[in-house]
Amino acid sequence: MSIGSTAPTARLVVGRGNARVAARVGYAFSAYAALHGIRVVPAGPADVTVGYGESAETADVVIPAGYLPRPAATPAPPPTWIDGLPCFHPAPGGALDPLGEVFEWLAAPHEAACPEFDDVGRVPPRHTLAGTHGLDPRVPWANRFLARLHATVRSALPRLPATPPSPFPQRRVFVASHDVDHLSNRRFVNGRRIVENIGIALLQRRDPATAVQIGATALSRAAQRHPVAVGLRESLAGEAARGVRATYTVVAESLHPRDPGYRLDDDFVRRTLHAVAEAGHEIGVHGSYLSLERPGQLGREFALLTEAGFAVTGGRQHWLRHRGAELFDALVAAGAEWDSTRGHPDDVGFRHGAAFPFLPYDLATERALPVVEIPLVVMERALCSATPDPGAWGAITLNVLRAAGADGWGGVAVLWHDTAFTGTYLPGRLADAYWAALDGVVSAGDAWVTGGEVAAATRARWEAAGALRRPGAVVGGS
Repeated sequence: MSIGSTAPTARLVVGRGNARVAARVGYAFSAYAALHGIRVVPAGPADVTVGYGESAETADVVIPAGYLPRPAATPAPPPTWIDGLPCFHPAPGGALDPLGEVFEWLAAPHEAACPEFDDVGRVPPRHTLAGTHGLDPRVPWANRFLARLHATVRSALPRLPATPPSPFPQRRVFVASHDVDHLSNRRFVNGRRIVENIGIALLQRRDPATAVQIGATALSRAAQRHPVAVGLRESLAGEAARGVRATYTVVAESLHPRDPGYRLDDDFVRRTLHAVAEAGHEIGVHGSYLSLERPGQLGREFALLTEAGFAVTGGRQHWLRHRGAELFDALVAAGAEWDSTRGHPDDVGFRHGAAFPFLPYDLATERALPVVEIPLVVMERALCSATPDPGAWGAITLNVLRAAGADGWGGVAVLWHDTAFTGTYLPGRLADAYWAALDGVVSAGDAWVTGGEVAAATRARWEAAGALRRPGAVVGGS
């Protein structure tokens, strides 16, 4: 998974004297190098030298320089379309600056300027870069810019592979994940959840057909003496039949009414989670509703799962709840290696325009953070918003994954909650869409891997790309 000494090398020379610009375009160049398996050298000879704007140093290729930082509270202006791409930082003369555009998507300064959050405390889709400017979220815009950059670099170094090489034996890999939101074998708890779910279907989603399905399915499962709202038995069986390993994230401590309420010291919970791990799946942290509001709480939840016998390295926030930088600060403090929170519950696609895992950028310190972000591109309930046709849900999922693999090697995640496999919360055919996605990826010769495996491969590439050196060390020249 690491990049050896035989990997092609590149050096970036930034012509401007602005240290902030140098750090930011250097980060974007690291994203390019990490995706393509290129080792970045800070000085000395390299297989290819890339200049950003005019410089006193000779470069093999020169990238137009258009990036200008904005004040922190200023969102991105409407884009200028250049060669079919939405550009927020066009270079003088109307040229395309791929490094500036990649920084805009990955670092998301536009979201940092969000003036209001939704009722759960998240940046709503309308305040993302795509949402504000009406861009198609199913297009991986950052990948498109990196492909343009690669064509330019490859013109000077033709031995570079035409497409990003995978760090895995398969050409493309993806992460199947499940947030464990209900885990109780107590009849009263399950019964109360069913009543709540029927109410949500009727009053919030205006979906009487699903409300009827929930009631009928709950009665059937109860007659078979299955915990009516727990779907892990079904997900584990289906994945075992396909030889697929997945990532299951678990709430270690419930502190709020919006948390699941199960406890790690409950015998049923402990036995079930150990069965998940023993089946070869990964256990991760599903950060509780208040995990980012109490100092050290997210770290405590990592520690609780570790003490329970699970080798956790990352996870995802419950309700996808975060407001930006505080998520990554807490993850770094907890020693997390990866996260997969950055997505939307009701929109399919690439929130950061990235169909590849990346290191988040800290706008306060002007450097990449040592946590791999695995983009969440499909949550099961978003398929209901995408189309009312259940027969199309599997195809939509596969199309998004194919888009992720068109200009990269994947490394993005899909999310099906445990309750999606019971028919007691969401439309029952969402489970069929999950199985169709698993089968479609495998039949194409690609693979499903865990979040931890993607994180290890990704971090090795970003380290070779120089992203975790001190700010500015990735660039050279004046």
